[in-house]
Amino acid sequence: MSASRRRLSEPAGAAAREARSRSEGFRLEQISTRFAAGLDLPAILKGAQWFRPLPSARRLKPGAVPKQSLNVPQAHAQRILRGIVRFVADLPADSSPIVVWESAGSQLWVDTSAMSIACTEGVIGISVKVGCDELPEGVTVVVPFSVGTAQRPSGLVMATIDRLDGPDLVVARWSNAITAFAWESLLEVASRLCAGLGRDSRDLPLIPGSIAAGPGTLLISPMSRHDLSGLRG
Repeated sequence: MSASRRRLSEPAGAAAREARSRSEGFRLEQISTRFAAGLDLPAILKGAQWFRPLPSARRLKPGAVPKQSLNVPQAHAQRILRGIVRFVADLPADSSPIVVWESAGSQLWVDTSAMSIACTEGVIGISVKVGCDELPEGVTVVVPFSVGTAQRPSGLVMATIDRLDGPDLVVARWSNAITAFAWESLLEVASRLCAGLGRDSRDLPLIPGSIAAGPGTLLISPMSRHDLSGLRG
């Protein structure tokens, strides 16, 4: 195995990581750090008509949902995905984009730089390029997520298939891991974008309340976090 490939026992993740901003004002440069070269999130969002900070976010009480949502063009969503996926895989910005997973003596490499997203009505497809010794050129496996639509939102509820479509030597063992990696990457995209919209009345970054899809568009609805302090024993 090449030294440039990082070895992991399972897909490492950071779906809960969020962009943190200390100032009340909105600053694009605070949304993202150490993005992949050429995939700087502030540069992608600069001038984007679909992305506008929420001036009223500070007034949002726990569990509140603002009227504004994000309609992310597929091309922008893909560029953001390819930058953020390094955080999900715990890869430093200056390292190889290839990560290697291990399970029961088997290995699978994943090219994080080749991930892509496709949106149709109610369906989000995350494509992941993987390979192994038997498939040195790699294959692209698509993880389909059934989500809500603009007219029929379903919150963060998603459905997918048990066994992905691809070569048996890949999908028989790795379907669950690939699906989890794709799901976490999608959730990280939504989390970062919502965090960039602003902070609520408790100074906490907004989080995704709903992920949906339309033709060529990723639909994300932000919300403020629920107050779960009463659940503590």
